Amino acid sequence: MSRTEFNFDEAIDRREVPALKPHRVVLGADGMGLFPAGVADMDFRVAPPIQDAMQKRLIHGVFSYETVPADLFPALINWFETRHGWRIEPDHILRAPNVLNSLAIAASLFTDEGDGIIVQPPVFFDFYDIIAENKRRMISNPLILKEGRYEMDFDGLERLATNPNARMLYLCNPHNPVGRVWTREELARIADICRRNGVLVVSDEIHADITFPGHSYTPFASLSEADARNVHYLYFPGKELQYRRLLLIFHDHRR
Repeated sequence: MSRTEFNFDEAIDRREVPALKPHRVVLGADGMGLFPAGVADMDFRVAPPIQDAMQKRLIHGVFSYETVPADLFPALINWFETRHGWRIEPDHILRAPNVLNSLAIAASLFTDEGDGIIVQPPVFFDFYDIIAENKRRMISNPLILKEGRYEMDFDGLERLATNPNARMLYLCNPHNPVGRVWTREELARIADICRRNGVLVVSDEIHADITFPGHSYTPFASLSEADARNVHYLYFPGKELQYRRLLLIFHDHRR
């Protein structure tokens, strides 16, 4: 279906459903004077093919316990192999409720109370809450802003990683909210530092498929076999569904 069949100018009242974006928690008590830039969803309708599939499932009318669709994992594997050049073994894929739950599960399984988890602010605020709620200690490795572009503080990361209390790194690749798509070389430096110091990488790569032309996303787990053994890779296709059409239209307008 071509992009011309979508009406991106249609104003949809998000208040008709219990959406977060127009909620008073985001817009304030009177809903005036604030813009919900911090809520990462779009005000466009879901694409018609997706609506059709959901409607077909709704018409079936029975919503009970279900198994994983047989074509789900093959589709995911094919997507990463053809789009990102990374072959995933089916046995390495585990399902989880969402990325944030997965971050908390990783902290619970692979660190102890009081252990340090490295984060790289400015970063998605829920990282801090997850660390605090699991009684872990946040270790800050802030990004460096140079001439309008954020970069990694590798010297700082090396210093922090040598601390035996630093057990885990919450990586955001691509980074939210600064928008950096970390290069393979940058990721390789992170991987080297973490492997040498016994720091497990938990990589939030939920924005993997949202990149502008000229910027190549690299799955952290694709760096090497050794790095794949030292990372828990977290992925979810929902952001792709939300943003892809917006980016396509935005690119057209830039030309």
